Amino acid sequence: MFKRVLFIIGLIAFILIVSILWTDKLGNLFSTFQLFRATRWIFLVSFIVGTIAGTIGAILKNRIRLRNVNLQTERHSIDSIMEHWGTAVGIFILMVSGIQIRYYSGLPAIKLHFLAIFFTLLFGSYFVADFFVSKKYTILLPNMKDIIDGTIKKYLLRFNFKETGKYMASQKASFLIFLILGVLILVTGVIKLFFFYIALPFRLLEIATKIHDISALLFGLVLAVHVLLVIARRANWPLLRSWFNGKTPER
Repeated sequence: MFKRVLFIIGLIAFILIVSILWTDKLGNLFSTFQLFRATRWIFLVSFIVGTIAGTIGAILKNRIRLRNVNLQTERHSIDSIMEHWGTAVGIFILMVSGIQIRYYSGLPAIKLHFLAIFFTLLFGSYFVADFFVSKKYTILLPNMKDIIDGTIKKYLLRFNFKETGKYMASQKASFLIFLILGVLILVTGVIKLFFFYIALPFRLLEIATKIHDISALLFGLVLAVHVLLVIARRANWPLLRSWFNGKTPER
């Protein structure tokens, strides 16, 4: 538990230090193009570093599991906690800065948005690499029974559904929604960034912007429901604590 506390403190310190340095180093830029030109290599490096680190971390975890096959596994490893909260910070800043850009515009909002892109790329690419190398898709992606019986019928028709896996069927269904919307936001966001770097049809930028904004709005709504259910339902509190201590709830 002590190691996890230190790790979380270190994660918070990293986010704060990067945020301060980012604001200081990019404070004298006067245009969006300058900002993109100054950060494009940072984005590329953060994606590469996150992918490599996630791959190495997944390989090490797989080897540890093979050596400790008879031991009870923890619900969330330290790097899973880092993936979750690091990406969550990036997404939260993306949403706040995205609203600022949409209604107020201005270079400060774009700088904040680019900072959020850095965090999301770094921790998100770590998760994606870990997702495939550790084969997390086998426990995170829902099947039709999870979607229909474990989510739609369970919550709308009060259907009695027995949960058996590490994650509830509704959690896996929510993950699929987040995944689809996240991919749409990522692809359209890349198109919007490329507009500053290569010649693209303006109509393509308009379409990408609309899809980007709508997907981000839907993502925010789903995220709000997700957070509300975690906080409002007392039965979910042990699951929330596990995202800090990593332990599997006793019940």
